[in-house]
Amino acid sequence: MSVGTIADPVITLEKAKGGLQRIAATTETQMQSVALTFRELAGQADTILSLAAAIVGCVENEGVSSILPKVQTLGAAARQFIGERLHATAGILDAVATEVEVLRQLSQVTTQQADIALKTQALSVLTNVEVAHLGEMGTGFQYLAHELANFSRSLIEDALTLESRTDARKAAILDTKRVLSTELPRLREKLAVIEADLGADLANLDSSLIQLSRTPAQFKMGVEDIAQQIDGVVSAIQAHDITRQQSEHVEEAFAIISARIGEAENSKNGIVQDFPQAYAGLTIQIYQLKSIKVTVETWTMQIKTCMDGILRVSASEMVGIGPTVLGQERDVSSQLAHIELLERESQSYSARIQHTLEGLSSLMQFVSEHVRRSKSVRDRLRLLSFNSIIEASHLGTKADAVLAIAKTIKEISAEWNQITDRSGRAMEEMQALMNQTNTMMEAFSESSNEKLREAQFQTRAGLENLRAAAAFAAKQSQEMEMITGKMRAKGAEVGGTYDLLDSCSGQIEGILTQLESLRNGLELEHPGVKHGYDEMEAERLYSATYTTEIEREILRAALRGAPLPVAQPALAGNGVELF
Repeated sequence: MSVGTIADPVITLEKAKGGLQRIAATTETQMQSVALTFRELAGQADTILSLAAAIVGCVENEGVSSILPKVQTLGAAARQFIGERLHATAGILDAVATEVEVLRQLSQVTTQQADIALKTQALSVLTNVEVAHLGEMGTGFQYLAHELANFSRSLIEDALTLESRTDARKAAILDTKRVLSTELPRLREKLAVIEADLGADLANLDSSLIQLSRTPAQFKMGVEDIAQQIDGVVSAIQAHDITRQQSEHVEEAFAIISARIGEAENSKNGIVQDFPQAYAGLTIQIYQLKSIKVTVETWTMQIKTCMDGILRVSASEMVGIGPTVLGQERDVSSQLAHIELLERESQSYSARIQHTLEGLSSLMQFVSEHVRRSKSVRDRLRLLSFNSIIEASHLGTKADAVLAIAKTIKEISAEWNQITDRSGRAMEEMQALMNQTNTMMEAFSESSNEKLREAQFQTRAGLENLRAAAAFAAKQSQEMEMITGKMRAKGAEVGGTYDLLDSCSGQIEGILTQLESLRNGLELEHPGVKHGYDEMEAERLYSATYTTEIEREILRAALRGAPLPVAQPALAGNGVELF
């Protein structure tokens, strides 16, 4: 381009001015709309942050954070509780087996007693025969016959009673043994299932609690980043007025440059003053336009980044947290119910075992009384044996039969003594069993339940807190999802602004190309213009209407050939204006 013809640079500058005016006219309304949109987005982001912060605060509540240790304590207490009962039940089952053996021994005692009763009865008949045979001489022996008859009846009654009590006890104990033998493996199996399920529920609950604690915080951080981006866009839009004024100042400078070139063409000394000042003005405006282009590109990138973030933001994960945690809470509550059911079952077994042990106590009391009577019987047999020997001595040569009866009574007495000893040993074994089972029954006592019940109480309270937190998170998350949906819809509406700003950047680039071509023409036709201007005069001439310090910095950089200054975002809007 030749500046020798004045119309060329003037036309170029007029075209550049027209281009800037068209850009301003195109963007003005659009930027105002975008400003309103992003102010609304900023408010929505603040609302979401408040909701997320509320969830984070709820999750960090001690009642929620302590639920996992409480459930773990419950699991340990349940294992200990059921384990102690299984151990006690197994021990009682062994005791029951031992009692069966004792009952077998008592049955043998009953059989021997019945045999002795029959012998005594036969001996009573024999004694009566001998009394009849002796006639008047056997009158003193009549007492022995009467005692043997009564004694026989008493032994038969005792034997029948002991047999009846033993048989009843045997039936009860065999029924208890059958029940315990069946239920013990089932209890062990149930405990194993509860332990496995509770372990899985604990792992799932731990995962859910981690998700509940992490996701709101991560989501909050993501929204905070978007909020900062929105603030950046709002700040850029607030700075639009400054950029608009900067563009208007460039247009005003074009008039000054056109006038200087015109004066230079009509003045003989223009080469000395006007062309260099025009050149300086072109350089300054090129810098100013490059700054505007960078600003527009920054806006474009800021809006695009913000739009991408808004389109990506979603509270869907947050929405799923509440139901997930509630599901885990229900699983743990289900395990709690299973533990309580197993506890009730064990208590019902306890009642059955306790009833069985009461039967053992009753039988032991009966056997104790039986042993006492057996000792009395033994003493009576010894006395009868002694009396029969004395009576035989009175009879002289006719005492052979009586002596035989006395000998038989003595043998019966010795045999009864053995029965009495066996009954005593059986009673001692039963006493030992009673002591053993009483110790084992402590596992079924109310005091043994305290640790489990405290763990159950604490777990229920913790689950209630967790249920409340999950429900709160679900409610808040749904509201957040609704707002993020609105944000995405609003963000999609800004797509046209992004395209417009991108187009403006291209148009400014076209204007810069024209201006740089014009400046290159001045350099070619007037080699001295590049260094012939007065810097202070150029600053005075072109900065008279500047309202921001950044424009002055750009001007000085242009005049000194320094790099283009980077404008900082004006977070307070147009607060950096000079006047």
